[in-house]
Amino acid sequence: MTDQPGSDTITITLAAKGDGQAAATLGALAISDQTPRLQAPLSSLIDAIDNHGGRLPLPYGHGHCLTARSGNTIIGMLYATPPIRWLQSQPSNQRARLTQALVEIELLAVAEPHRNRGTATALLEAAEHTARTAGTHLALAKIRTGAFPTMRWYRRRGYTIAAQGEPIIFRTCQRPCSAPRM
Repeated sequence: MTDQPGSDTITITLAAKGDGQAAATLGALAISDQTPRLQAPLSSLIDAIDNHGGRLPLPYGHGHCLTARSGNTIIGMLYATPPIRWLQSQPSNQRARLTQALVEIELLAVAEPHRNRGTATALLEAAEHTARTAGTHLALAKIRTGAFPTMRWYRRRGYTIAAQGEPIIFRTCQRPCSAPRM
């Protein structure tokens, strides 16, 4: 993938140790329409990426921070985790299985000058590939309320938009799922 004719190729990789500030600054774009301002959770993300790189230890599994680079410059980021708050509400004997089955895209952002060139799509496709390889069956994306262009973008990529608080039914089985017994 190239950003534009004559420019460097865009590469998608796990964030490296030391990428925290650049990744979190971009991540702040996903949270606010205003000029990015780093909040406490993003400060924690900076520290985690700076110390661990793009594979971040969490209460249930790991989070992953992917970066899109043009040359040495980070121009996009995606941060995906198990849906921790939701997992906490599930029976403890099901959490490990659910952690593997679900991924939540917490943040996805591309720097303004690099938008509409396929960078976000490349980040999303890389995250989906990584999740499928790990056995994930369902990806959820957090979207800011009222972010209609973002909602349309996800819809064009096959996502279904659920209203805030709308339930999602996800069937789990203790043993391999099969047809119901008669």
